[in-house]
Amino acid sequence: MGKAREARSLLPHEHGAYGQVAMPILCGLALGRPGAAAWLLAAGSFTGFLSYEALLVASGRRGARALEEDGARARRFVARALAAAACLAGAGFALSSPEARLAAALPPALALGVALLAWLEVERTVAGEMAVAVALPSAGFPVAVAAGVRPGTAGAAWLAWSLGFAAATLAVEVVLSRARAPARDPGLRALGGVALLQGAAVALAWARVVPTAVAAAVAPMALASLTVIGLRVPARRLRWVGWAAVCGSVATFAVLVAALR
Repeated sequence: MGKAREARSLLPHEHGAYGQVAMPILCGLALGRPGAAAWLLAAGSFTGFLSYEALLVASGRRGARALEEDGARARRFVARALAAAACLAGAGFALSSPEARLAAALPPALALGVALLAWLEVERTVAGEMAVAVALPSAGFPVAVAAGVRPGTAGAAWLAWSLGFAAATLAVEVVLSRARAPARDPGLRALGGVALLQGAAVALAWARVVPTAVAAAVAPMALASLTVIGLRVPARRLRWVGWAAVCGSVATFAVLVAALR
């Protein structure tokens, strides 16, 4: 008898994506005084995120073989996950303030944008990854507003997360690009891109469009990204890149909570 095929995991495979969703949600909770509405919105957002990989399998974006072997199971997973997400987020929405209800419309709209990028098969491009870096942390925005945080402050935190994760994305793309085509090193452009992201945060803070904390909060992830690019970390050490991003995001979390709470 042949060896039984190991069941495909239907949870998202990109480990960094978990942090891009979870850290901003936790930050949103920590910035305010969360009640049932904030906790339910947080749980609904994260549960909805868990359906991402199964959606790709069920729609055939993971290939014909994955669809044939796991399509039915993926469809059941998606139905259950989205039903649970709708129940949780719906309950949170019902308990939320008018401002939080308005804010709650943003993450699903951005999620639809990411789904469109996946359908067009461009989510793996640099532009697609940047869009994801903005969309995933948006989950923390309505959570923060539901927890009593002013929308402007919640938006500032979302901006900091988006710029920081965009910087981390550039670092990962450079590591992978160097492994695929060593002769075409995008490191210099990426260094400029990270500097531009940090510079944007500084300029907005200097112009008093956002709190100074935004520039300070972006800095840890920008510094981690610059270090990864500058030290030419090889693809076989990609886990180190992940840990650098984790350390940077923890520092970003600490800065935002200390300065904006």
